[in-house]
Amino acid sequence: MPAPVASDDRLLTIGEVARRSGLTASALRFYDREGVLVPADVDALTGYRRYAVAQVRAARLLASLRRVGMPLAEVALVLDEDARGATGAAADVVTAHEQRLVDGLADARREIVRTLVLLAERDAVGAAACRVTVRAGELATALAAVRFAVAPGEPVAGAPDGTDLSVLTGVLLEVCGDEVRCVATDRYRLAVGWAPVLEPTAVLTADLSDEPVAAVVPLGWADRVAAACVDAEPDSHVVLELAPGRAGVTVDGELVATPVLRGSFPDYRSIVSTDPAREPVDAGGLSALLPVERETVGLVVRDGSVQVADRDGAAAGVVDVLVDPEFLHEALAVAGPRPTLVLDGPRRPLAVRGDGAGFSVLMPVAPEGLGA
Repeated sequence: MPAPVASDDRLLTIGEVARRSGLTASALRFYDREGVLVPADVDALTGYRRYAVAQVRAARLLASLRRVGMPLAEVALVLDEDARGATGAAADVVTAHEQRLVDGLADARREIVRTLVLLAERDAVGAAACRVTVRAGELATALAAVRFAVAPGEPVAGAPDGTDLSVLTGVLLEVCGDEVRCVATDRYRLAVGWAPVLEPTAVLTADLSDEPVAAVVPLGWADRVAAACVDAEPDSHVVLELAPGRAGVTVDGELVATPVLRGSFPDYRSIVSTDPAREPVDAGGLSALLPVERETVGLVVRDGSVQVADRDGAAAGVVDVLVDPEFLHEALAVAGPRPTLVLDGPRRPLAVRGDGAGFSVLMPVAPEGLGA
C-alpha cells in the first residue's frame, strides 16, 4: 500500500507505530518490504522509517487481520480500499474471510469426529457391522418416539446397584433383520421406535438374520440426525451404518458420524416381548385429564377405556395401576391421536401404544409413593 498524504504533518518512528498498533518493529519492516504498509518516509542515509499518523489506523487493521489468518494479498486489498474510503468494499473482503473460517471450522469438526471414530475402532476389533437404507421420515419419527425416555443430565456413574448408567444418556440403535430399532430408557420408562429397512446396502461383518447389530449413540448426535431427516424429503433414502466404535447416517449426501458410547445397554426385550394378560384399552383424551402437577396418579379401566382415579380412590387402592403422570403425558404425546394402554396389574409395567412408529413402557409407582 503506498504511503498516504497525511493531514497531520507529524511523522512517527517505527517504535511509536509498533506501540500504538501491536505490531513488532520487525513485522513493520517485513510489511514494508512486501509493499503492504510502506512508511511515509525513509531516511536515505540511516534507513530509518517514519510513518504518518494516519498510518497507525492501517497498522492496527493489519495486526487484527493477520491475527485471524487473512492472507497477505487480501490484507493489502483491505488496506487499499480503506485508504480510499471504500469501507464497504473492505468489509466485503473481511466478511468473505470470516465465512471461510466458519466453513473451515465445520470441516475441522468433521475431521475430529473421524479421528475419534478411528481411535475407538481399536477396542472393537471383530465386532459386527452393517449398512442399511431407511426412509428419512421414518427414521426421524422413530428417534422422536424415544427421545423423552433418555436419561437426562450428565452421565451417571456409580448407581446404588453398582451399575454404570452413563450409557443411558444415549439412544440404542439396532439393526434387527428388516427394521432399525431405536431404544431409550432411564430405568423408570422405556421407549422403542422402529423404521423399516428398505434394503441392506451392505453387510460388512454381520448376517442381519442372526444377532442384531447394535450401537449406543449420544443424544446430541441423534438429535442432529433427526433434524437432518426432518429437513429432507420424507420418502428420501438415508443410509445408516453401524461399525466398530462408530455410527453414521448419510442424509442428502451429507455424512453425520459419531463415536459410540461405551457400556452395556439394558436388555429391553424381556420387557417388551412379554405377551400381555389383558387386551389394550382406549386411552384417547387421557392426556388432557392427567394432573401432571401431582407425583402419582391412579388409573382405572372401566368399560374398555382408561379413567383417572380421584384422590380418595387412589388412596384406598381402588386402582389398576399407579404411575407418574408427567411420564405418562410424555409417552402419550408421542403415541399419536389414538393411543391405547395395556395394564397387566399394579406391579407390571404399563405399555403405551399408538399410531406412531413405536411404543413405550412405564414402570408403576409403588402405593407408598402416592402424592397429594
